[in-house]
Amino acid sequence: IIDEAHMLTTEAWNALLKTIEEPPAHVMFIFATTEIEKLPVTIVSRCQRYTFRRITSDDIAQRLSYVAEKEGFGLDSAAAQLIAVHADGG
Repeated sequence: IIDEAHMLTTEAWNALLKTIEEPPAHVMFIFATTEIEKLPVTIVSRCQRYTFRRITSDDIAQRLSYVAEKEGFGLDSAAAQLIAVHADGG
């Protein structure tokens, strides 16, 4: 996993290119970026793109409440909402 992939230098991308083109069977690369336009076209053309959107606070709070219930502990709805807001979509 390479986070903030848009920060890699041209030299770093050139060093990775051959490995990306012919990776070992057990290897998977994940390049995470918020600025895909800064990645070299030669790299982007060899990748599958997945776009992730922020999760709403309500959805996070609902999931937290669900998990808490299944795990057998109490979670006040206001506390779930507070945690969700601080998660900031992720």
